[in-house]
Amino acid sequence: MYGVINMSIPRISQKELNKLKQIPTTIISDCLNRMNTMHATIKPLFEPVKIVGQAITVQGMVGCNIASHKAIYIAKRGDIVVFDARGYLDTAVWGGVQTIAAKKRGIQGVVIDGSIRDKNEIKKLRLPVFCKGVTPAGPHKGWSDNINVPISCGGCSVSPGDVIVGDEDGVCVIPLKQVKSVIKYSIETAKKEKEWIKKIKKGVPTTKILGLDKKIKEFKIKINK
Repeated sequence: MYGVINMSIPRISQKELNKLKQIPTTIISDCLNRMNTMHATIKPLFEPVKIVGQAITVQGMVGCNIASHKAIYIAKRGDIVVFDARGYLDTAVWGGVQTIAAKKRGIQGVVIDGSIRDKNEIKKLRLPVFCKGVTPAGPHKGWSDNINVPISCGGCSVSPGDVIVGDEDGVCVIPLKQVKSVIKYSIETAKKEKEWIKKIKKGVPTTKILGLDKKIKEFKIKINK
């Protein structure tokens, strides 16, 4: 079967994206029940960094990057290219040429389950790139890959249009159906954490604030004095 290219993705409002820009990945992960967080091996190329945008997905054969070039011109300003490169590290599938093109198009960032090259050039261009590795070995273009199909990246399922949030702690994926609830609970959680911090600064133990003293009693933990 030949590759598939879908030119459009479902869209959410800019207002919703703006709200998510104020929320760190740690809180988003909590509100997703600690799920939908990519493996810790997917790291930002430089810090500080923050990306929030909708996913243009790329599914590639090992070492092939032909579809990522096309994805740059399918993506809209503010989108994030999410590349399932099968976690392969010995061949780079993204480099300086694509970064220049992506920056010209207004793409907000790139997340790759695989390797990149031209690290210093990309850092100078300041396009946020999250990846698994770096190698000088270049890609091939010998396979018909897929664009805007469901993929797996960093251990997470990613569908076209899902919201990608990345910062210094890593990358979270918010399924489209959960965007509104994640925004709601993230704002509530952020307010709650601010209250916790106020209490901690006043000397209240975290075990009391989080109700852990009760948990310890329930576990019947033997405490030796």
